[in-house]
Amino acid sequence: MAKRKVNYRNNLQFIDSAYLNNQTFMDYLNRFKKVALSVFEWVNLPESMDARWLERCLYYNGQATLLKDKRFGFINTQCCSNGNINIYGLPTNLNCYSFEYSTDRKLFTGVDETLSEAQQEARDYYECILVQNNWDREPTAGSMELFALRLYEAERSCDVNIKTQKYPYFILCDESQRLTIINMLKKIEGNEFHVVGDKNNLTPDQIKVLETNAPFVADKLQDYKKEIWNEALTFLGINNIMIDKKERLVTDEANSNNELINLNLQSYLAPRQEACRQFNKKFRLEGTDKEISVRVRSDLHNIIKNAQSIVSDYEDMQNLDNKITEEGEVNLQNG
Repeated sequence: MAKRKVNYRNNLQFIDSAYLNNQTFMDYLNRFKKVALSVFEWVNLPESMDARWLERCLYYNGQATLLKDKRFGFINTQCCSNGNINIYGLPTNLNCYSFEYSTDRKLFTGVDETLSEAQQEARDYYECILVQNNWDREPTAGSMELFALRLYEAERSCDVNIKTQKYPYFILCDESQRLTIINMLKKIEGNEFHVVGDKNNLTPDQIKVLETNAPFVADKLQDYKKEIWNEALTFLGINNIMIDKKERLVTDEANSNNELINLNLQSYLAPRQEACRQFNKKFRLEGTDKEISVRVRSDLHNIIKNAQSIVSDYEDMQNLDNKITEEGEVNLQNG
């Protein structure tokens, strides 16, 4: 049985394309991850806790725990359900784990009980606080992967469309002329002019060119990418108002967009604030009267204020244009 001939050149081209596809997807995914992990700022966490690790657990797993350990003190870990479900649909027990660390803890319920100091101290070491990424304890990573996938598809489609504008044709030739044609196309790919030295090497009878008539749609794909990017930012609760020179954003549209952004932001912020409230209720931080809290980073507030200012400026310009128009019409009538 004859062995099948392997075309290593085509395999290398496929590997290069697959590598670029993967890098494009990972690039967008990493961009989203960096933004998502920077939205919230944890304030007054004990030094033994790590806000970076806490947000990463919420991003990838949708939940985390705050607890007090006899060896490490106050720490935050990953967690998974381990036990029955209580009347509010939450696990009664959690397996709190990290690298080379694991412990089973009961979920803190917040029920007030009269306990002695010794009983309360003992309870501190077998209960934990559940931190939820959102009320459904869903991770952010899955949604970000979908947004990154759509952007990857659009970006690579844009690349292909631009390539087709460079050489919008298929070339049919004899197998003996294949290498010559490939080298010629590589010259075009490298933005070089290519001159064939032997007129007998390529003749009209030896090659045929088929036009693809591929339309230029890269500009539309870029607009599509902006829509996907803005949708992802809205999902994360980040303001993304973009004013186009040809269009003006009316107040109702701006307010509606800000309301949706705020609701998405609150879906992440409220569960974190509830975890802070429970932690402050259960644990009294030793040596300080400060309570832990979480807030949106101040830079995001500035972005929202700037966006609102832009909308206000456009409204003022519109009012000024209307006023000038009205005054001009009055002057014409009086004249």
